[in-house]
Amino acid sequence: MLIVLDTDVVVAAALSPTEASRYLLREVGLGMLPAAASVPLMLEYEALLKEPETLARTGASAADVDVVIDTLASTVRPVPLSVLWHPLLRDHDDDMVLEAAANAGATHLVTFNLRDFGDLPARFGVEACLPCELARRLRDGQE
Repeated sequence: MLIVLDTDVVVAAALSPTEASRYLLREVGLGMLPAAASVPLMLEYEALLKEPETLARTGASAADVDVVIDTLASTVRPVPLSVLWHPLLRDHDDDMVLEAAANAGATHLVTFNLRDFGDLPARFGVEACLPCELARRLRDGQE
């Protein structure tokens, strides 16, 4: 198994200490759940986590975000973007996530935006799923 987290999942993890997104991010950070990310995707994680609204809602500081990003950077598999395309999806940021998943050979793309990705991830052998679905499967030993 190798996952790619959409930015919405990373932000949700920062906002809620008890949700599936936090569980997945913690497992990735601990090196228990293999994940991959490209440099552009990591930069997007950082930018959205450091938005003033996100910082205010989480009570975190920019330095706290740096710790999270550094932890992720040390545990995720770096994805060189050898195949680039644009646009396949309506949102350029979604294209960036799908590119990372496809180039990494990921098995799962974890997102809240299933409708936006449609069936396109499956064309690359990637299953798009909700954080709660993957967390449940992991907890039940199905993955």
